[in-house]
Amino acid sequence: MFTSIKTKITLTMALLFILGISLMTFMTNDQAKKQSSGNMIQSSSSIVNEMRYGIVNYLLQFEKGLDFLANSETIVHSDDPPELESIFSRFLASYHGTSAVYFASAKKDLTIVPHSNLSAGFDPTARSWYQEASASPKNIYWSEPYKDEATGDFVITASKAVVVKNKVIGVVGLDIQLGAVQDELSSTDVGYDGYPVLYDKTGVAISHPTRAGENLMEFPDVRLLYEKDSGKAYFKDDKGVPQINVYTTIPKFGWKVGAVYKESEVYGLATSLRNSMLIIAAITLTIILSALYVTVQRMTRPLGTLRNLMDTVSQGDLTVRSTSTAKDEIGKLAQNFNTMIDQMNSIISVVRSSAGNVRSNSENLSAVAEETSASSAEVAHAMTEIAGGAAKSAEDSETVAERADGLGQQINEIISKAEQMSHIANQTKTMNDNGQGQMIELNSSFQSSADRFRVMVKEFNALDEKVNAIGGIMNTITNISSQTNLLALNASIEAARAGEHGKGFAVVAEEVRKLAEQSTRATDEVKHMITELVAGSQNASKQMEETISTFRQQGIVVQETESTFNQLSTLMETMQSSIRSVLDEIERVALLKEEVALTIETMAATSEETAAACEEVCASTDEQLRAIQTVTDSALTLTELSEELNMAIERFKV
Repeated sequence: MFTSIKTKITLTMALLFILGISLMTFMTNDQAKKQSSGNMIQSSSSIVNEMRYGIVNYLLQFEKGLDFLANSETIVHSDDPPELESIFSRFLASYHGTSAVYFASAKKDLTIVPHSNLSAGFDPTARSWYQEASASPKNIYWSEPYKDEATGDFVITASKAVVVKNKVIGVVGLDIQLGAVQDELSSTDVGYDGYPVLYDKTGVAISHPTRAGENLMEFPDVRLLYEKDSGKAYFKDDKGVPQINVYTTIPKFGWKVGAVYKESEVYGLATSLRNSMLIIAAITLTIILSALYVTVQRMTRPLGTLRNLMDTVSQGDLTVRSTSTAKDEIGKLAQNFNTMIDQMNSIISVVRSSAGNVRSNSENLSAVAEETSASSAEVAHAMTEIAGGAAKSAEDSETVAERADGLGQQINEIISKAEQMSHIANQTKTMNDNGQGQMIELNSSFQSSADRFRVMVKEFNALDEKVNAIGGIMNTITNISSQTNLLALNASIEAARAGEHGKGFAVVAEEVRKLAEQSTRATDEVKHMITELVAGSQNASKQMEETISTFRQQGIVVQETESTFNQLSTLMETMQSSIRSVLDEIERVALLKEEVALTIETMAATSEETAAACEEVCASTDEQLRAIQTVTDSALTLTELSEELNMAIERFKV
């Protein structure tokens, strides 16, 4: 209910109206209070002054009568009490309110009317009224009000000295009842349902509706009266009711006379005016709110229509339009609503077209990413195989190096044996020189040499087998280099297909291809050297076989005849020459062995470099695979977002 605009406007106007009426009522009430207070104080001041004048006039008449008695010849020259009593009786009859008239002489004689039984030894000259009057013969002394013990009424004594020839012969006095003053004050209508009060200068209440005769100086409101001669005092009574006391002072006596009012009575007119204004305001507010509610309802009806249209738009229907033709702000709002719907239609159409394009492009990107990922996986697999082949080549190179070391050792042994053969040939020549007597030893040495040559033949055969094995290993290395070259070519092709992302990989593939070509060339050189080594070994083997055959022939010759000993010497020289040739060939084989070992070491280093390069390529390929996977994930996310965007757009009806 409180969310409605018409309710908010109505409540706002009601609050503003109530605030304005409250402010006006407060100001009016305040002004009325001030006016009422001013009128009350003005009228009360007049009434209080009249009461003061009345009290003063009331007491002044007694002053005149007392002055008459003090200057009366009868009292001055008469010593006859009956005559004085007659005068006093007439005075009492003339001045109502006088309770007693008396004369006290300096001789302590007292004449009083009406008569009063005084105690024996009563000395009137010791009384304050006598002494004060004697002290100021020209003035009339007024005593403080006091309660008469005989009557219980408040009385006041006025006394004046009787002077004869500047000598005080006595004092005449009057006891004046203040009950008349109380009655006079009580009967005074001070207005506003107030009451008059009268206090003496000590705070005793001479006239009070409930506390007459009590000393009220202890009360703060009474003490306030003695701070100024006149004015107004605000206080609360015993029941906590706010009161106002308008007072003044009787200068001659120092008495305080005042009028006490209740604030509620003083401000009664303002309160009545306030209540009337509130009633009128309530009636006016009801009428205004009713009219305002109807007016606001008519004004906000188009807003309700727009709200319903907005609810329809919030459901995704962008075909609605406002038909309002008003020229005010609501009409402009309806026009802006229609403009907004038109612009939303345009935006949704553009977004829908863009969403379709995004979806198709994201699908294409996803497909390309998947193909690239598959290609990268194949390249990574190929590089893994290359790395394995390179590692295998390195292992085979190490094996070849170990076998080459073995071959070197065997060749060293052959050289040692060849040297021994040369030494034996020298010994044979010496033995041949020694003659026929040493033929038996020569035959024996010849048999030993034959055995050794048989061992050498076996070693050369074994060397030939090992060289053939090296050839097989080199064929394997050649095949691996060919496969490496082929894989490098395939990697270059795949890198070219990958475009920008494959440039770094293409460089690595080219380096791998170069290394493969170097491995192939080095392998060809090694194969060539091994071929030469095989040829030399075969020649050496043939020569050894020929040597063995010669030794056999020599044996036959030795066994057949000793006559051909000279021919044997020639043959020994030939054999020595052949041994030197074999030694030279073996030394040449040793040199070739060193070159083969160096080449194998180069191949091993190249294979290790190839393996390291393949590992780097594999690492780069892994990084590329991760990047391609990220692209694939992004493409999938983009596809999902485009689908969500399409779903969001499908909610709108254009």
